[in-house]
Amino acid sequence: MDFQYRAAALEDLETLTRLRLEMRRERDGSFPEELLREATLDFYRRALAGGSHAAFLCERDGEAVGAAGLSFYEMPPTAGLLNGRMARFMNMYIRPAWRKQGAARGLLAFAVAWAAERGCSKVVLHSSPMGRGLYEHFGFEKVSDEYQYLTGR
Repeated sequence: MDFQYRAAALEDLETLTRLRLEMRRERDGSFPEELLREATLDFYRRALAGGSHAAFLCERDGEAVGAAGLSFYEMPPTAGLLNGRMARFMNMYIRPAWRKQGAARGLLAFAVAWAAERGCSKVVLHSSPMGRGLYEHFGFEKVSDEYQYLTGR
């Protein structure tokens, strides 16, 4: 398949939001869609403009068939990560009709190369069961020592 990949711009806010809502609807149709829509638009507007997040589109013949994102952060240097620059890959979504045709693999490769070109030495992600094979085949390694704490805010 002949897919095109590009970094999204502020003009793509509606497309990015629509694709993210499609992903959420597919995973859990019981979310408050209008609240999530407004919060998602606000997130993309702030994060893309401020540079803390980059979003990517996968297109076929001018139609957006998928999207993904990278959120950037920096930590103190370690021996294995001297510049401390990292990205978290997230929200990979390919519309069902376009799955199993190389779109996700291409979008992942595009986003990882984009991060590397901007000095990110490490890319991390959380995978749904559907994506594990893709990420492992690409070369991601499972690391199981991460915890989370929800503050209630």
